[in-house]
Amino acid sequence: MRRLLSEPIFLKGMSMSDENRMIESAYALHVSEYFRRASEELLHAYQRNKEANRHHEAGAFKAALHHVKLSKHHAFNAHENLKEALLISEKIGQMDAPLGIRANAQTSSHVQ
Repeated sequence: MRRLLSEPIFLKGMSMSDENRMIESAYALHVSEYFRRASEELLHAYQRNKEANRHHEAGAFKAALHHVKLSKHHAFNAHENLKEALLISEKIGQMDAPLGIRANAQTSSHVQ
């Protein structure tokens, strides 16, 4: 069953914990996409760096410089994707923190 874009994400009758699980699942998928992109960019950076090394060893310094610049570009893109993944992960942590604080408050009130 495909959900239309006009349909609400959260259905009536869902508990808050179900909604939180759905949100966390969506965040996790989003983070994994950033990690996938970062790994692809790092692979391309590595490949360009190897190519630059080959050119450098052959004395083709202009071609080596070109590949080094491309490697740097791919490494920068990987860094940006990892920053986004970290930002999303921190948001997930902030969602969990209030629940953890509430849980500690409830257990401490029972102890008294």
